[in-house]
Amino acid sequence: MDKIFFIGIIIGMISRLIMLNLDEKQYPTHPNILTSQIVLAFVASSLGALLIPALVSRSYTSITFLSLAAEQFRQVRSNRRDTLQELEATQLVPRGNSFIEEIARTYEIRNYMCIVTSFITVSCFYVISNETNINDNSAIIISTIVGLVLAFFLRKTLSRQCIADVGEVSIVDISFVDETILKVGNLQGITNIGLKSDRERYLKDGIGIEIRPKNNSYTNAGILSYPGQRQAICYNLYSRLGVLRENNEPAFTPIPRKDPVTQAIYIAFIPMERDERKVIEAVKSCPILDSARGKNLALKNLKIEGKESK
Repeated sequence: MDKIFFIGIIIGMISRLIMLNLDEKQYPTHPNILTSQIVLAFVASSLGALLIPALVSRSYTSITFLSLAAEQFRQVRSNRRDTLQELEATQLVPRGNSFIEEIARTYEIRNYMCIVTSFITVSCFYVISNETNINDNSAIIISTIVGLVLAFFLRKTLSRQCIADVGEVSIVDISFVDETILKVGNLQGITNIGLKSDRERYLKDGIGIEIRPKNNSYTNAGILSYPGQRQAICYNLYSRLGVLRENNEPAFTPIPRKDPVTQAIYIAFIPMERDERKVIEAVKSCPILDSARGKNLALKNLKIEGKESK
């Protein structure tokens, strides 16, 4: 029993550790968050591993620990949300409320994943030990394999789609119309840049980005046009490549705009390093927010040009 209890904890923590790399890619954050996530993973895994032995010994009051854990993890979500919102004022490019809520929700869900994997690992051991003639060592090996398979299955299930799955990203030219009106690709009227020095910086260091809905799908267009999703893309660019601006230079804040005809999104961005390949990768890696997934049932069978899909 002692062996499977500790193995359940280890499997639960492994399920969280294999998600940390994904979290870092999708939700860039601060280094000290790593420690807190490992500690929370240990707590969650311990609760999941302890539940089956408690039920076997008829200690039904132990169920209350799950409700306390759920409340604690909800509090972690709330604290994470409050922390990110407090930091918004210090960001050169804000995350936006939708992205903040997505990050906070993700941190809560990952803890439940630890509970589930450790619980299933220990449950599998007890079922095999009590219902078959397999010895304990073999039962431990089998339950460990089951726990690891479940951990990787949950990782795949909880992995979010990225912009690369719904949009085609390309680099387009930046120019000015009527001297001061910023134009990106085929879309003009992004914003008005009054100072000549600012316009020169855009022309010299700026990169124009076009994000077209994949397959000319209205469903994909609905995701890209969601304001929170557009802001998340801008923050993803900033978090990975930096932005060449100061607090007192609002002209260089990336403003995503939609072309009402093609439904494409256009952004003028000035990264710290002018590398078009990295810019495209940064846009493609931005996770799709749950709040951006509109149903658009009336439009799902239509192409952007208005024709029915075949």
